[in-house]
Amino acid sequence: MITTRYKPALNRLLEPIAHRIARFGISPTTLTLLGPILTSLACWWFIRSRAVVPFCLTMAAIGTLDGLDGAVARVSGRVTKFGAYLDALADRYVEAMVVLSAAWVSGYWALSMIVLAGALLVSYAKARAAMEVPVSNVEWPDLMERMERSTVFLVGLLASAVLSWRPLGRDLFWWSLLILAMLTHLTVGQRMLRARDLIQERHAR
Repeated sequence: MITTRYKPALNRLLEPIAHRIARFGISPTTLTLLGPILTSLACWWFIRSRAVVPFCLTMAAIGTLDGLDGAVARVSGRVTKFGAYLDALADRYVEAMVVLSAAWVSGYWALSMIVLAGALLVSYAKARAAMEVPVSNVEWPDLMERMERSTVFLVGLLASAVLSWRPLGRDLFWWSLLILAMLTHLTVGQRMLRARDLIQERHAR
């Protein structure tokens, strides 16, 4: 929801940085691929060290690449459809690696798999609708988009490391996963209903 509704404002904030990066000749594709490469290294280190706070801060920093590749593509005139496709694939790999590494460290496998399935289905619900009728990204301001999911996930993981509060005997990361498990699948339902309306409307024309 935040990404879709406020994307133009976020793009304006990233433009000065994107101009500087473009001057160095760094391609948008390089930035896109850096996301999963750096994430894989961070997750490997997290599994070995179990150091939650540095991992969360590292992933927050890597998350800035998600917007920078598109910003560099726009300011350098290198926007392509394949670039957008590659970015979407990279995002899915990043999200999967983060969830799986946290499941390994925390032991919350069942909840983590439900969250991961919901996250992937949120993306697929829009992609599959686009195979039936033309759709625009601005038509999908849904509840738990990637930025919202990443924020809740990392904040919950960080909170569980720095706060000893355990409501009903569960740490705050467990509760964050539970919330994400419910809200991601609620978002899938939200997108399914929107896809139904768009498909019916545009097929009727």
